[in-house]
Amino acid sequence: MSSSAPQQGHSAPAGPESSGSREAPENRGRLVIADRVVEKIAAQCASEFATVGGRGGGFLGVGGHADLESRPHVKVELTGSIAVLSVELGLEYPLPIEETTERVREALVRTVSRLAGVEVRQVDIRVKYLVPQEGRRERVLL
Repeated sequence: MSSSAPQQGHSAPAGPESSGSREAPENRGRLVIADRVVEKIAAQCASEFATVGGRGGGFLGVGGHADLESRPHVKVELTGSIAVLSVELGLEYPLPIEETTERVREALVRTVSRLAGVEVRQVDIRVKYLVPQEGRRERVLL
C-alpha cells in the first residue's frame, strides 16, 4: 500500500542545500587566477609547436641562446577576466613567418581562454630569432 503522504522519521540532513537558502552561483565566491598562471599556460601552448621555441641556457638573461626546445617568453596583462598576451619566440626557418605566427596566435586564444577562463583580446607576437632547419644546405652564390 503506497501513500503520497511523506514518511515520518526520515529527514534530510541540515545544511545549506537543505535549508532552502541556496546561494546563486555568482554569490558563492570568486576565482582569481594570477598573471603568472596564464603566462605559463600560454608559454606551454606555444611551445607545443615543433617549429616554435624560446631562449635556452644563460644566467639572469645573459648568455642565452636560440633553442626550439625551450618555451617562448610570455608576458600577460590581466584586467578582470580580459587578457592581453605579449609573446617573444623564435621560429624555424624557412617556414612562412606570418602563417606560423597566426597559427600560434589562434592556438593561444583558444587554449588560454579554455584553460584559464579568461577572454584573450589581443596577442602580440615578436619573432626574436630564426633557426635554420636541420640538414639543409647553405646557399652557394656563384
